[in-house]
Amino acid sequence: MKPDLGIRALGAARAPEQPLLRRAIVIRADLGPAVEFVTTHGTIRAMFPIIGGEARAEGWTARLLSGGADFALGLPDGSYAVEARYCLELDDGTPVMVTNAGRMVPQPDGSYLGRTRAALEVPNGPHRALGDAVYFGTALAESGDTNHVFIELWEAPV
Repeated sequence: MKPDLGIRALGAARAPEQPLLRRAIVIRADLGPAVEFVTTHGTIRAMFPIIGGEARAEGWTARLLSGGADFALGLPDGSYAVEARYCLELDDGTPVMVTNAGRMVPQPDGSYLGRTRAALEVPNGPHRALGDAVYFGTALAESGDTNHVFIELWEAPV
């Protein structure tokens, strides 16, 4: 018999419904040459500079500003713990700071698939809801393409 993993089994009076996800934002990050090295502690560090790109969502488009980066720690299994920080500029000029952290896992075809959590910081105004949402991310670095990473941010409305 499977154990009940719902929070009611732990004493909660009620359980929230399983969250629904909706694709909210798609992103193509354009990358510059990576810097990767083995540290004095024997770990692998990498930095993938973000030099541009684009993002799309319902009701807006944006460009990725140059200057962000994805900082990665190589793990013993060949995957990377990643944390990317970059800024979008929406088509109306609104800046959006994105922090996206998680893990990229190598695939048999040489690509990397990732799962992340993302937070968006926005100024008060018409896009405020972007900063209030909870996001789950998927990422793809295709085999042989060192110039792009593709990201989908899935919103979990509360």
